[in-house]
Amino acid sequence: MARPIPRLFPHAPDCCGREMPCRQTRSNDNGNRGRWYYYCTGCDNFIFDDWRGIDEGNPLCDCEEISRGQIEGGVVYVFRCARGKCDFRCEEDSEEDSEED
Repeated sequence: MARPIPRLFPHAPDCCGREMPCRQTRSNDNGNRGRWYYYCTGCDNFIFDDWRGIDEGNPLCDCEEISRGQIEGGVVYVFRCARGKCDFRCEEDSEEDSEED
């Protein structure tokens, strides 16, 4: 029997003044099939309910919570607030940080 994936949230988070329903992705070209997530019907915000992309070395987000590393747009690796409490978005450090004179 497969081991259950550890959940990030012990209870459903709130968004737009109400509890977010939990759903599971059915198909996804980005490799997210079968992942559990919470979805807000008021603002279309969603948060994955697993630990994928969450590592000890990730930066803290603006609300001092853990961040999740993920690929956006198929090319850019970014960090986002893993719990969806703030709008934190930070691209992974790249070679462009070191400019030539």
